[in-house]
Amino acid sequence: MNEHGGVTGETILEARFDPKVIGYIRWMVAWWMVVSVAGIPFIPFWLLFSLWYGPESYRRMSARLTTRALEIRKGVFFRSEATIPLNRITDARLHDGPIMRFCKVRGVKVETAGQSGSAGSEGDLMGVSDAAAFRDAVLTQRQKELGAEVSEDSQTGAGGDALKVLTEIRDILARMERRGTG
Repeated sequence: MNEHGGVTGETILEARFDPKVIGYIRWMVAWWMVVSVAGIPFIPFWLLFSLWYGPESYRRMSARLTTRALEIRKGVFFRSEATIPLNRITDARLHDGPIMRFCKVRGVKVETAGQSGSAGSEGDLMGVSDAAAFRDAVLTQRQKELGAEVSEDSQTGAGGDALKVLTEIRDILARMERRGTG
């Protein structure tokens, strides 16, 4: 990735990935092999192969937040490079399924305008260290790029009460989703 300024601007933040993502990859593929039943005989081969594949996949993960875009690279056999303009980002969500929680790994899913709903997230970053801080940095920079500076002054006054209510609703929905009642 471009170390300095370039087409997408100056680097603001490079994502760090947690090495625990290697274990997550091993567990996740093994889990799907068990679920498929037909894959059960291949689990020993996968576990041996994953001694190379897991670290290689981890080594190839990178994400860079710039002043104008989020750049993502990943993949071993099927590599992908995505440059997501900040003005197309509609949301950045934290996610962690049962196996991710077992491996103590979190992810960030970046949703974009014009993205097809069933195709999945355009930017899925698995195993980001301090995922919440990275998500917040992406959303803050997106606001700056859109010209709506995020400041504490803008969150006070008449709009401040509405913002507090909306934040409270968001937190309630998040708790409901975690409990599986949403």
